[in-house]
Amino acid sequence: MGLRPRRRGKGDGLVMSGDRDAYERSVQLYNAGDLEGLANSYTEDAILVTPYGTAQGRAAILETWGRGKATFPDCIVTIDVLDEQGGTISSEWTWAGTNTGPLVLPDGTEVPPTGKRAELKGTEQAQMRDGKLAVQHMCYDNVALAEQLGLLPKGAST
Repeated sequence: MGLRPRRRGKGDGLVMSGDRDAYERSVQLYNAGDLEGLANSYTEDAILVTPYGTAQGRAAILETWGRGKATFPDCIVTIDVLDEQGGTISSEWTWAGTNTGPLVLPDGTEVPPTGKRAELKGTEQAQMRDGKLAVQHMCYDNVALAEQLGLLPKGAST
């Protein structure tokens, strides 16, 4: 059985889930730059997996999001597709931001800001527990990001 999208809207007869609302609220907190609020939308033992690495626990997740917002302070996520089944949320999204802070690579190397704007498409799957993010797996093309920032030759991501 596939995941079915749930629409928002008055009078459409659909009941909204607390997990879906909690997930959408976490995206709003991210977009607003409320990283403390965002960290609190995770369980204490949550796991965040991204192409840059894995963070476990609220403190590590807060640090991960803090580095990202320091690199791209104006970045926002727009949810393009959001599906839910039970306690699992699957989404496709568009992320966009301007690189005005240093980019910290997984090995700790800092790349100076380029001032360039970048946009990425990504997907994720999140396991919710008690209305909070418990496990979040994100997938996006960080090579395409490096290319957009001018850190790689054009066509490197193909």
